[in-house]
Amino acid sequence: MNTGSNRMSSHRGELQFLLRELVEETAAVGNMAADLLAPGGDQVLAALRSQIDAIPERSAGGTHEIRLRPLCTRPTRDYEPGSRSGGSEIYAKVTGIWEVRSVGSRRAKTRVSFTGKASTVVELWPAEYPWGEETEETSRLARWQIELGTYDSPGCYFHIQILGDRDAPPFPRSIPIPRLPSPFVTPMAAVEFVLGELFQDIWERRAGEDGHHQKRWRTIQRERWLSLLEWQEKALSDGGSSPWMNLKAAKPPPGRFLSD
Repeated sequence: MNTGSNRMSSHRGELQFLLRELVEETAAVGNMAADLLAPGGDQVLAALRSQIDAIPERSAGGTHEIRLRPLCTRPTRDYEPGSRSGGSEIYAKVTGIWEVRSVGSRRAKTRVSFTGKASTVVELWPAEYPWGEETEETSRLARWQIELGTYDSPGCYFHIQILGDRDAPPFPRSIPIPRLPSPFVTPMAAVEFVLGELFQDIWERRAGEDGHHQKRWRTIQRERWLSLLEWQEKALSDGGSSPWMNLKAAKPPPGRFLSD
């Protein structure tokens, strides 16, 4: 299990991950999901992987942004389990932006600090509106954001927000609630959530295969989940309010997800 809870950054509140793990999990998703993505999806993930790998050089002068260009799945009706077919053929479009900087000089131990904005945006669209031809905004089926908070944010540090990109209801940008608790702590964990929802049976089989990328993915994600749950359990025990308010107020130590 990860035991990074006592490792502190000189920049308080910047959640950290090992650079090599972020690179490896991005490569793993690209390999595991290759046939579930729209044409060019492998290139989108390869470009993100290159951005992550270059963080030490690009952030030498401070914080900079990495971005996930639109990553689209192929259209599907496989969002019902048990080989049942969903009604409408849909696809997901995932984008993201994260403010990061590198910590440490040894390449094998280089850490990535998430310093500010950290948001993965998921949109669902009908198959008849392929990406690049979304001329009717009202045809968008759904939108949510999977985010990391800040140390002065009012909601759960790991949270999901619904819509919030328009002035008009429902969920207008002027009222940034609900902030629903989320267990997804990295961009690729958010992408797996989408793949697991849209390709119910396929992704369950795919993630359980015995390939190198599957094994590495499971190892990284299992350690993250165990570390997250351990931290949440401690937050529930240590606070003086209701369990929900204790968890809502809890902020993870910067080194929570750093391996030994």
